[in-house]
Amino acid sequence: MIVADWVAIGVVVASLGLGALVGFGKGLKFFTGGIFGFIIGVVICALVGTVFLDVPFVADLLAKLRESWAGIEFLDKVHMDVIIYYVIMFVAVQLLRIILVLIIKAIFESENIVIKIVNRTLGAVLFLIIGVCIALLALKIVGWVGGTTADDLYYSLGGSAFRLDELFKYITALDWPVPPPAESVAFAGLL
Repeated sequence: MIVADWVAIGVVVASLGLGALVGFGKGLKFFTGGIFGFIIGVVICALVGTVFLDVPFVADLLAKLRESWAGIEFLDKVHMDVIIYYVIMFVAVQLLRIILVLIIKAIFESENIVIKIVNRTLGAVLFLIIGVCIALLALKIVGWVGGTTADDLYYSLGGSAFRLDELFKYITALDWPVPPPAESVAFAGLL
């Protein structure tokens, strides 16, 4: 096993431990609040919003809205009706998110022993998923940076028991040759 394998094990253990300590209810509230909640709202509006634009009811409302400023060319150019549509949808998604998270948090923070165990278990799973996603994002960012940074990381992952070199190669979609043995890597002193 190489250093990266131990780091991966550390990330998994730390994520599981922190998730079990915090619990699912508090973890969900944290990861859906603040800037995360704003990003979730934008993503949901972007994904779901276009679906409802073609619904006859919504299309008729937007057409009536456009008629109300028919003489103002600027509002037609910026598609003010679509902007209003997405602002209303964003507010609705945020309200729905807040209500659902509060309900879920209240359920998982109850004093029932079975619920407490489920809360801690799901918290560990939630934090593990988020920890793995952050680690994969870090690998992807290094791949985007490219150059010697990506090459050095790829070659230092060679010989990983968890095949992290193959994971990095897959995530970045770059084609590297087979990494040299771990002894010849610049980071060999860390092994």
